[in-house]
Amino acid sequence: MFNKMFLIRFVLVSCYGLVISKNVEAECKKSVPDTLRCENVAKISCEVLNKNYENYTKLEILNTNEPFGMSAFTNMKNLTSILIMGGRIGIIYTETFKDIPHLESVIIHTVKIGDIQESVFFNLPKLKTVVITNTDIPFLRKGIFRNVPQLYLINIENANLRYIQNEPFYDVPYLKELSLYNNLLTILTKDMLYNLENLVYLDLSNNSISIVEKNTFDATPHLSKLNLEDNQLIALDLDIFPTTGMKSLQTIYLKRNQLMYLPSTFFTRTPALQEISLSHNPWFCPCLFEIHRILNLYNITEIWVKEICIEYGRNSCKKPMPYSHRRLPICINRNVSDINCTNTYSQNLSEKYLKYTKEYDEFIGNNLEVFNVT
Repeated sequence: MFNKMFLIRFVLVSCYGLVISKNVEAECKKSVPDTLRCENVAKISCEVLNKNYENYTKLEILNTNEPFGMSAFTNMKNLTSILIMGGRIGIIYTETFKDIPHLESVIIHTVKIGDIQESVFFNLPKLKTVVITNTDIPFLRKGIFRNVPQLYLINIENANLRYIQNEPFYDVPYLKELSLYNNLLTILTKDMLYNLENLVYLDLSNNSISIVEKNTFDATPHLSKLNLEDNQLIALDLDIFPTTGMKSLQTIYLKRNQLMYLPSTFFTRTPALQEISLSHNPWFCPCLFEIHRILNLYNITEIWVKEICIEYGRNSCKKPMPYSHRRLPICINRNVSDINCTNTYSQNLSEKYLKYTKEYDEFIGNNLEVFNVT
C-alpha cells in the first residue's frame, strides 16, 4: 500500500506526465495566438505547464501566490517571453528560469518577492532582457545571472532595493543597459559594477546614494550615459573615475543632489562630455560660475529643465523651449564678497538653501540668482 501511494505521488510531482486536472486546464488558457495565460493558479509547476503547452512561445502568469515549482518551465522549450504580474511569490528559487533555449525576455511586474536566489537565470543562451519592477527585493545576490551570454538589458526599478552584493553581474559581460531607478541604495562601489566593461547606460536616479567609492567607474570604461539625479550626493571626488578618464561618457545627470562644487579637474576626466544637468543643487556661486565657464569653453550643453516643451508631437516633444529662454538655477554665497570657489561642503548652507527653495521658485528669469547667506 505504501509503495503504491509513493508511486502515485511520484507521478504527480514529476515533469514527465501528461495528465493534468480539469481545474488546472481551466486556469491556463490560450489568450491570443501563441500566448498561454495562467491566471489565479495556486502554484506554477511543471505539472501545470505540461507538454500539452510545449508549442506556446509566450507565457503570462497572473496573480499566483506561491513560489514556482522546481523546473516549472522545463516542458515549454519554445518560450520566447515570460510575463509575471500580480500576486505574491515570496521567493524565486535557484535555477527557476533554466534551460529554456529560446527565451529572450522575462518581465516581473507588481509581484511581491522577498528574495531572489543565486543562479535564478541559468543557461539561457538567447535571453536579452530582464525587467523587474514594482516589487520588494531587499538585496541583490551575487550570481543571479549565470551563463546568459546575450543579456544586454536589466531593469530593476521601484523594487525597494537596499543593498547589492559584490559582483552581482559578473557573468553578464555584454550587458549594455542597467537601470536601478527608484530604489533605496545608499552607496555605489566598484565591486557592484564588476565585469560590466561593455555597459553603455547606467541609471541610478531616485535612490539615496551619498557615497561613490574610489575607482567605482573603472569597471565601466565604455559608459556613455550616467544618471545620478535625485540622490544625496554632497561631493563627486575625482578618483571615482579612472585616471585615464571616462573617454566614452557623453551625458551625466546630477540634478537634485546636494552638490556645492565639482573638482577643478572634473571635466578633464570626462573629455567626451556633451551634456550635463546641474540644477536643484546648492552650488556655491563662484563654483557654478567656474563650471559655466568650462561648459562654454568646451561647448558642453547644460540640461537645465529637460522636461520643458512648448508643443508635443504624437510620441515626443515637437517643439522644445529655446535654450536662451530656459530658466537658470539659484546659487548660494556665504556673503556678497565670495569670489573664489572652495571645494568644501557646508551642511548649514545646504539646509538654508533647501528651506529657501521650498518657499520660493528655485528658478528666476534666464539669469542666475545669487542667494546670499549672512
